[in-house]
Amino acid sequence: MSEKLSLQAQETRRDYKRRYREKNREKINRQQREWRADNGDKVRQYNRRYWESRAQRENARASYADYGITPEKLEELMMIVRSGQYDQMVQSAAHAANEGIAEWILFSVKENKSYDALEKLWARGDIERIPYGKTDFYGARRLFFYYLDCALKERQEIENNISIREKKG
Repeated sequence: MSEKLSLQAQETRRDYKRRYREKNREKINRQQREWRADNGDKVRQYNRRYWESRAQRENARASYADYGITPEKLEELMMIVRSGQYDQMVQSAAHAANEGIAEWILFSVKENKSYDALEKLWARGDIERIPYGKTDFYGARRLFFYYLDCALKERQEIENNISIREKKG
């Protein structure tokens, strides 16, 4: 049963908890210190999860300009994805950007669908629901294009080195 408390009941509960914490501050702090001392592995796990999550959230806010991708370069990368030319590299970049929503990122780019359009498809039952919000989705999508750009640059560099060796050899 998930009935919500009235505003008055919520305020009464907040007031009670506030008074309880003030009255028992030392006891609560001692219990927390003891628990942290006894559960160091859980504290480390929590901290690691917290900082990884925070890094991902801050990364989600990076713009294309932060990644060094111009509008022209973005259009070029989109055409590469849609052509299927470097499909293995594209798949790899999508999974590196975000394993959980890689398929939605690729679908979005290949079909030229926005997050809102994907949500409409989900509402109709055509696709599974995206397990991320709009901001995180677009952050992962921008990161995907950055990884794809880096992979293409690396491939180009390798091809250039091979052609230089062939000319010398």
